[in-house]
Amino acid sequence: MPAAVALPRPRYVWLWVTGGYVFQAIPAAIRDEALPVALKNTGSADAVITKVVASLGLILGVKILLAPLISLFAPKSFILWTQFLITAILAFLGWTIGGTLPSLGLILGGLILVSFLAASHDYALDGYFVGSLNDQARANYSGLVNFASKFGGVLCGPALIWLAGTLMSHGAPPHQAWSDAVYFAAAIALLAVTLNFLSFRREPSTPTDHLTLAQRSKQMREGLTDLLRDPRLGAVLGLIFFYRASEIHMARILPLFSMAPTAAGGLALSNESYAILRLWTAVGGLALGGLIGSLVVGLYGLRSSLVPLGIVMHLPLALIAWLAYHPGQPPLIIGVVFFLEYLAYGTGLCALLLSMMKLAAGPSAAVRYAALSTCALLANYLPGLWAGTLATQFGYAHYFIGALLLSIPGIWVSVRARRHFEAA
Repeated sequence: MPAAVALPRPRYVWLWVTGGYVFQAIPAAIRDEALPVALKNTGSADAVITKVVASLGLILGVKILLAPLISLFAPKSFILWTQFLITAILAFLGWTIGGTLPSLGLILGGLILVSFLAASHDYALDGYFVGSLNDQARANYSGLVNFASKFGGVLCGPALIWLAGTLMSHGAPPHQAWSDAVYFAAAIALLAVTLNFLSFRREPSTPTDHLTLAQRSKQMREGLTDLLRDPRLGAVLGLIFFYRASEIHMARILPLFSMAPTAAGGLALSNESYAILRLWTAVGGLALGGLIGSLVVGLYGLRSSLVPLGIVMHLPLALIAWLAYHPGQPPLIIGVVFFLEYLAYGTGLCALLLSMMKLAAGPSAAVRYAALSTCALLANYLPGLWAGTLATQFGYAHYFIGALLLSIPGIWVSVRARRHFEAA
C-alpha cells in the first residue's frame, strides 16, 4: 500500500499582505497626519510642529544603514517582533498622553522608538514580499498592497483626527482625546499583528544564503558604488530634490494652515471637517492622480511625460495661495482646491517614482532603489526643519507664493533629465 503523501498547506498570502501593509502604514500615518494636528490642538507653534515631524521622519533614513544587519535575522520572526514592539509602544504612548501631567520626554522617546522600529520593519516586510513571491504573485498582490497601505493610512490618519475632534467636541480635554485616539491606533496595530501571526504559520521556511555581515556589507558597498558611477544619477537626484520641492513645502504647512484661525490667516477648520476633507481629497486625489500619471507615462513614455506632468503638478499651488489670500471660503470650494492639488501631485509623483525605478533597475537593484528611496525620504522631510519658521515669519499666503516659486527649478530639472530617458 503506497504511503500517504503530505500535501503542502495552502499559504494565506492575501492575509499577511493585508495585515503587514496595514501595519506598515500606521506609524507613517500617525507621524505625518495625526501628530501635526495633535500638536496644533495642544497649542504648539507651527515651527515646533514641522521640526518634530521632520526629525521623526528623518530617522527612517537609517534603514539603508541597518540593511545588512536586518538581513541576518529570520524575516518572519523579525517582522512579528518589530510589530509587537511598535504596538506595545503605541499602547504605552496612549497611557502616557492620558496622564494628568503627560511627560513630554516619554512621549518623544516613544515616538523616536516607533520611527526607528518602523524603519527596520518596513525594510524587512518589503524584502519578504519581494523575496518570497515570484513575479506573477507580486503582480497579483500589488493592488492589495496599495489598498492595504491606503486603508491603514486612513484608519490612523483621518480617522484618528476625526475621533480626537469628536471627543473634544463632547468636552474631553485634548490630551485625553488624543490618548483615546492612540489607544485606537494600538488596537488596529494589534489586529494587524494577529493577522500576520496566523498567516505566517502557513508560510514555508525561508531559505538562507548564509552570508556573513561582512559579506552583506560588501554587497551593499558594491551596489552603492555602481549607483554612484551611473551617469543618470545626477539627473535623478535633481528630480528627487527639486521636482516636487514646492509640493513638499506646501504639504508640511497645509494641515496647520487648514486648522489655524482666520485671524492668523488660516481656514479655521475643525478636526472633524479637516479629517473628512482629507479623506476624500488626499486619499482619493492621490490614488486617482497615480492612475492618471501611470496612464500618461504608459501612452507617451517617461521622457515625453516628465515636463508636462511637472507643470500640471505645480499649477494647483496657485489655488492654495488664493485660499490664503481669500479666507472664509465655503467647505466645498476648499475641498475642490484640495482635491485638485492632490490629484495633480499624484500624477507628478508617478513620474518621479518611475524615474527612480528605471535608474535602480539592473544588478543590485534592491540596494540601488533603497539608496534612492533614502534620498527621497530626505527630500520629503528636510523642508520641515524650516517650513514652520518661514510660514510664521512671512504668513501663510506669502509662504505659499514662495513655495510656488520653487516650481521653477522643479520644471528646469525635469527638462534637463529628459535626455536620460530617451528609451523610456
